Amino acid sequence: MKISIFGLGYVGAVSSACFAKLGHTIIGVDVIDYKIESMNNGIAPIEEKDLSEILQEQHAKKRISATKNTKEAISST
Repeated sequence: MKISIFGLGYVGAVSSACFAKLGHTIIGVDVIDYKIESMNNGIAPIEEKDLSEILQEQHAKKRISATKNTKEAISST
């Protein structure tokens, strides 16, 4: 399933990683540039146990991306 998640803070970043680990394709949406850049590079935008490893793994599998463009995210999911 393709899922868009709005907000890439503690809830959104962790949810994105967990859904991707289950095999879903995730497009995260946020207004903060460093969070978008982090997610697009497989780097955790927040500090949470095991999150960096999960994001790196899922980014390598091309299951996670991030954008500011809400229309793109909604129409792709």
